[in-house]
This record gives sequence, C-alpha cells and structure tokens, in this order.
Amino acid sequence: MIKIALDLRLADLPGGGFSYAAHLLPALLALKQPVQWQIYHNPNSIPQNQIIQQLASATTAPTNTNLPDNIELRPVRSRCLSLTQHLEFFFTPSNAQIYHYLHFDMPLGIRNLPLVITIHDLYPISIPHYCSPLKRAYFHHLTKHNCQRAAAVIAISQYTKADIIRLLGIPENKIFVVPQSQAAQFQPIQDPDILQPVQQRYHLPQNFIFYTGNHKPHKNLDRLIQAYARLPQSLRREFPLVLTGRVGPDTAPLQNRAQQLNITDSVRFLNWVEEDDMPAIYNLASLVVLPSLYEGFGLAPLEAMACGTCVACSNTTAIPEVVGKLGRLFDPTNIDQITNAIQNALTKDFPNTQLVAAHIKHAANFSKQKTAQMTFDVYQHTIRNTTP
Repeated sequence: MIKIALDLRLADLPGGGFSYAAHLLPALLALKQPVQWQIYHNPNSIPQNQIIQQLASATTAPTNTNLPDNIELRPVRSRCLSLTQHLEFFFTPSNAQIYHYLHFDMPLGIRNLPLVITIHDLYPISIPHYCSPLKRAYFHHLTKHNCQRAAAVIAISQYTKADIIRLLGIPENKIFVVPQSQAAQFQPIQDPDILQPVQQRYHLPQNFIFYTGNHKPHKNLDRLIQAYARLPQSLRREFPLVLTGRVGPDTAPLQNRAQQLNITDSVRFLNWVEEDDMPAIYNLASLVVLPSLYEGFGLAPLEAMACGTCVACSNTTAIPEVVGKLGRLFDPTNIDQITNAIQNALTKDFPNTQLVAAHIKHAANFSKQKTAQMTFDVYQHTIRNTTP
C-alpha cells in the first residue's frame, strides 16, 4: 500500500487555487486506490468533524463520525507563510512515501521524502507592480527553491508550466500539467425553486453580463467597463453588467469610471457572493466575461461553460486552454475588441441551445475524476523514480 501525505491547510480559503485544494482529496479517494493517507489540516480553520463529513461521500465510512482505517488526520495549527508552520514540521515526522503541498510556500521542515508541489500561477513575478519589490523577491526565491527541491512540480496549465520554466529555470521533465476541474455542483439548473431565491437574494435582473473575481488591476475591469459603455444603449438596457468581488481599495476607481461614463444604472457591484449560490448565478447569467491580463488557469469560464452559459474571455495566458474554440476571445488591451466580442456573444450566442450543449460537453473534459487520476499518476511516477 502506498503512503501519501497530502497537506490541505489551504482548503478553506477563497479562490480558484483553494477550491482546487478543497475538492482534490474526495476525488482522489473516489479512485479507490490502495493508499494510506496522512492528511495535514489546520483545526483552527476546519474542524476535524467537518473534514470527516466532506470525505464521507467519497469513502466507505460507516458513519460521519469515524474515518476509514486508511485516513489519518494530522493537525498543524498554522496555515501558511509563517515561521511556526515551517518549524512545526521538524517535530511532525512522517513515514509517508510522498508529500504533496498545494501552494508555493511548501514547509521548509519537510525532509527525507519525495516532495510534490502544485504551482497555480506566478502572478508576483509576471505582473509588474503586482506587489512590493520585497514581496516579489520573497515569492521568487521561495517558489524557485521549493520547485528545485521538489521531486515533481504540478502546473495547472501549459501556460503556467511555460512560466515555471522561463521564470524559475526549472527543468521541463520534472513539471507535469494537471488542469483544474470544476466542482460537480456546476451544471445546468432548470428548477425555478433553486434559481428564483438566488435571483431575489441578489436582486439580479432577468438578463445580465456576469464577472466574478477580485478587482485587482490585472483583472482588467477598467477596460471592461469602458468596453461595456460602448455597447449600443439598447443592449445595455437589456443586459446590465454585474460584478462580484469584495469591495476594497481597487473598487472605487471602477465605480468612478462607471460614473464618468454615465452608466452607473447599468453596472452593479454585488460585493461577496456565497459559493453555494454561484451555480445558480452562472445559470441565470446571459454571458460570463473574463477580461484578465493574466490567469494561471481561469476557473470562472470553465464553471460557466459547465452550466451551459456562454463566455467571452481574454485571448492571453492560460485562458484559451480552458475555453478552447467555443469562447468569444479578445485582446484584453483593445477596448473595441472587448466590446465587439461581448456584442457578438449577446446577439449570436444567446440563447443558442446547440452552443449550450457544446459548452457543457467541453467542460466535461475538465472533470474532477480526470484531475484526480492525473495527480495520482504523478504520485506513482515520483515514487517509482525516487525509490532506491
């Protein structure tokens, strides 16, 4: 039996990378491979009984209060980016054959067993002024060091793999591309008893263009708002622009831009949206748009396509890998192209039952089963090539 240590201390944080962490273990367990699992978790973030409940559907556990014999929970009372975390692992010996960490800041205390690290993106290095020079240097040094000491590096897209090679100098033969997958709840929903309460809760219009994500400059929302303002007034009246994301320092300039363009009546900022409500919102949306200048993967359009919703996205970084030939792609630095892509999607793609079916079929290629199997294949490859 293989012994694998999987670190899930980031699984309760928001964002695509952390959603990946939360859903990976149940998908791996569903493969029903002969594995003894050591699961590191932060009990201050996710109580043990919550983890057990999350795993119940993927295991043969007889109740929701006991774990099966092949799963051992190991609490580590720190999350990431802390000295405590790194030191604690010196006093937490593991007899696993492999250890997998799902973020760039892999604990320095892990020694004497093969390491696998997942890299989602290299934002701080790739995007100018994304962070301070000190943070940039820290991220670059730690990410490169951890990729060098890892036996295998998992990249979530071909683009991220290319960045790891180009910016960190990691050999290509130790990098494995394992795409993210959408969660099972992202699927077409016809039931009005599910859709209507969500529509009423967020006061959503009958038709709307939808963006989900943060408001940082690389998300390119200023150009999106400018492009939206150039749509014919009739389309703006029929399709308001709805943006989610926590309101913060980057939000005010976007609100000011909408005010300058005199389109505040058609642009809405929803602030935070509950994750459980996202499948319904994708189903209610007429179009999902992602205008980012940089994405390590681009989970939002994949989730939208799984729900049968049309997408319009940037033609840069990893996004074309995700949407394939189905999405309306545009140059994110060209406002007119963004406008044209949105207009074409609204007038030609919505509604289109054949296109809806094609979107759902395409998204099925990014299943959690496939992600889990590819991840397990990396484990087996690493163990074969590091065992004396």
